[in-house]
Amino acid sequence: MEAYKVLESLNDRCKHIFSIIQKNGPLTKNELSDITKIKLTTLNRDLQILTDKKIVVESHIGESTGGRKPSLYDINSSEFYIIGIDISRIYARIVITNLKLEIVNEELINHEYDFENISKIIPGTVKRLLINLSIEKSSIVGVGIGIVGGFYTEPLSNTLSKELGTPIYIDNGANAAVIGEYNFGIGKGKNNIAYVNCGVGIRTGIISSGVLIRTINNLEDAFGHMIVDANGELCSCGNCGCLESHVSIPNITRRFAKELEKCDMLDLNKEIDEINYEDVCKLAEKNNKAAINAIESAALYFGIGLSNYIKLFNPELIILSGPLIQNSNLFYEASKKMALEKCHLKNNTVMFSNGGYFQEKSIAVGACVMVIKKIQN
Repeated sequence: MEAYKVLESLNDRCKHIFSIIQKNGPLTKNELSDITKIKLTTLNRDLQILTDKKIVVESHIGESTGGRKPSLYDINSSEFYIIGIDISRIYARIVITNLKLEIVNEELINHEYDFENISKIIPGTVKRLLINLSIEKSSIVGVGIGIVGGFYTEPLSNTLSKELGTPIYIDNGANAAVIGEYNFGIGKGKNNIAYVNCGVGIRTGIISSGVLIRTINNLEDAFGHMIVDANGELCSCGNCGCLESHVSIPNITRRFAKELEKCDMLDLNKEIDEINYEDVCKLAEKNNKAAINAIESAALYFGIGLSNYIKLFNPELIILSGPLIQNSNLFYEASKKMALEKCHLKNNTVMFSNGGYFQEKSIAVGACVMVIKKIQN
């Protein structure tokens, strides 16, 4: 039987036990009974179903309390697999995880807005990664795809569904990331968390009171088009002064070029029109005034936007991720400082994370978690 059918065939109680073990395992029967409030006699039957289907295995022997050492139950890490795909404007990341959400194989494909070509490359790459691991198609639970706005998913979804014979689940990338971090990452145990990805655009996902909050039309760039300066620069959406018009990678690079006209010369063997945001970040680390001014200016507006976000949604944790965060600690620290200063909240307990538990793989791994949550629910 195909892997996804094995999991879908479980009754609700078995799915609940599977979920508890997946998040907290390995666990003894007594620990499982305490968490789930299921009687041991019933729990024994359900665990037998899960072990017979090879979803759960008896693992290491637990600590003895005086009698026989108890068995520990954990998720089988070598029988079922999930494919997660993160498609952004500049790259596509493919990961294959086991049921414990451990990455067993991955590949990064760089591209520049060529969505049609990337749709043709991904299926062949997935096939090669599976062959390298000797994973049969029947072992694939599902495919999760976290996408950026503007990517037309139907051709890729149809191809993968036909070739793998497994369900395909699609959501915007920021939603996938926040689902992953909330369930298995740094947000585990918290009620309200936000994920913000800073790159070519600004992508945001938020979970409030355990519920994924969806914007109008499920757009992930709603936060990026919050107006923070009515007289600001023209944004791609047609408004002026949107957060994205000040903070995105292209705008930081353009601001750097303007700052360069009135500041020090470059310490880089490149022409001005060849400089990218990574160069700007490196120059800022070398105390280049133009680079520092460009990044701190963007951080000022981003911090203002974050302070508004905090007041609206009251997140316990904000995960800042994406290429800009990965390449500029100055931007991360300055944004965080500005956000907290502008909040003016007493006893402010908001926590920040630089990248989250899964770091740059949050969207791809989150797409895998999305598959699990769809089946469990």
